[in-house]
Amino acid sequence: MRLLQKSLAAAAVALLVLPTVAQAQRKYGMAGCGLGSVVMGAKGSQISAATTNGTGVQTFGISSGTSNCNPDSKAAVSEAQETYMFNNYASLSKETAQGSGATLAGLATVLGCGEAQQAEFNKFVQEEHRTIFSAPGAVAALETLKETLAKNEQLAQNCKHASNSNTKGAH
Repeated sequence: MRLLQKSLAAAAVALLVLPTVAQAQRKYGMAGCGLGSVVMGAKGSQISAATTNGTGVQTFGISSGTSNCNPDSKAAVSEAQETYMFNNYASLSKETAQGSGATLAGLATVLGCGEAQQAEFNKFVQEEHRTIFSAPGAVAALETLKETLAKNEQLAQNCKHASNSNTKGAH
């Protein structure tokens, strides 16, 4: 019962933190992307931004990928990694401990590791399982994983999206 309470509390915290992390990566505020976000910025008046967006330019921005409506590639990669880790956290913890599994292979792919690095990636994360999953929650575990991967010269070079620079600048 006590373990269930801790798990529910951790899940609640993760649900509160994940949207904040995703919002921090965007170049726009609550009014969304569009001309209003370019004029007012992420911290400017969101009422004015929403009014400007309401003139129809937001639809154009979304369909054309302009006016802050197209996430930069590093932010998009970071968001995809966080989403994958969050959605598969329990399976990843289990498969990381085992050193194999389809979900673990997916994590390697999201981190930009090629098939040639899969076996080394699996072995490395298995050895570092305790360190990675001692971090509180999925996003923290992802950050710890990236910090740990940076210590392995071959994986740091060959897993092109495993660098913490993909996420640190975005937060």
